[in-house]
Amino acid sequence: MRCTLTPQQEHEIDLRSAAVVKAFDALKGAPSMFKDSTVLMQPDLLCCVAASWVIDEDRHTAFHECKGLKAHKAAAYFAYWFVRMKPIQVMNAGGMPNPQTALINEVFVVYYVCKILNIKLSSVVASKFYHELIYLLRFRKFTAESMFPTMRFLEISAKNGGLALY
Repeated sequence: MRCTLTPQQEHEIDLRSAAVVKAFDALKGAPSMFKDSTVLMQPDLLCCVAASWVIDEDRHTAFHECKGLKAHKAAAYFAYWFVRMKPIQVMNAGGMPNPQTALINEVFVVYYVCKILNIKLSSVVASKFYHELIYLLRFRKFTAESMFPTMRFLEISAKNGGLALY
């Protein structure tokens, strides 16, 4: 069964895909981040991420009869679909694996979640929670809904300076 998208959903998918690509290009410019590797964002996979993200948010707001979604819930839906689809692909020079790129999709999720939640990435990366979040995203099974409290904790703690204590 195939879903039919409304023009508004299609527009939202285009906007979100463009925003993710812009953020990816900015991160890709970091000098040592992708040393000796070619890193690509696969457009078809990114489109699937954006479409699933938009559809899930629309489904959530329709079910709960609310007008919008709180930032931590949007971040959780994004994290779920991005990690599941893994649209960032790495081509290593000479066929040798680059340990810095092994967790690239998960690292990007944390980066973009910080943008969604409007928090400083530096406050998250400097905490023990950062490594635990990367581990959770990579090795644990989760749903978007199960990530709601995690994203809310991240949002509140980072804005209140609490991650430095964690």
